[in-house]
Amino acid sequence: MQKLMKNWIFTMITCILLVMLAVLMFLGALGVKGVTLAQDILHLLVAIVLAIYTVFTLFPLLKRRGGVVRIFVVVEIVLLTLTIAGLVCAQVNVPFFSSLQVCSVVGLAIWLRGAVEIIHAYRLQGTAAQKKVPLWALCLYILVSAFGVWQMAAPSIPDKYFLFVIGAVAAVMATIFGYATAQNRRAGNAEREKKKKGKADKKQAQAAEKKQEQPVALAPAKQDDKA
Repeated sequence: MQKLMKNWIFTMITCILLVMLAVLMFLGALGVKGVTLAQDILHLLVAIVLAIYTVFTLFPLLKRRGGVVRIFVVVEIVLLTLTIAGLVCAQVNVPFFSSLQVCSVVGLAIWLRGAVEIIHAYRLQGTAAQKKVPLWALCLYILVSAFGVWQMAAPSIPDKYFLFVIGAVAAVMATIFGYATAQNRRAGNAEREKKKKGKADKKQAQAAEKKQEQPVALAPAKQDDKA
């Protein structure tokens, strides 16, 4: 990766792509007519984040949870998987899925997590397990679950603000890669000049060595005038 970051062609192409992404996100956030690709990209990003959350957070819970709680974790995974499929299907304008908002999806994930943890706490209270869920944790799970339901019913943050955030991040990253491109280009020019100078100095040194190695012609001896 460090080698790629020092390649001005790679940083330049990345900078151009980030600029295009930033412009697209800002146009989508401003509601420019006909610009629907920004919303599609946002849905895909949310689907990717949700898939990562499912794989690295929920699947490991299947090993740590048992009995009825494990069944509810499986249901949670299935529902989130269907949501991911719906976000992907939103790219082809499937009814209902095309109108999904980021806050609604996040609210669904939060509600499911809080509901499953409430069930887990209830199951522990009814068993002889030594490790019980404290009351404050149970209250927190209830609040989290309620917050998730609220976001599902009435999203508090419109999607355009997420588009603005993604556009701003893309713009900052484009500036960084643009600066890296200028630095790499300057360093490449300096390195080429250094190589040219090194080759010229090497040729001069070789020419000087050859000149020193040539035998010096001896002057002819003077003949004796009296001979």
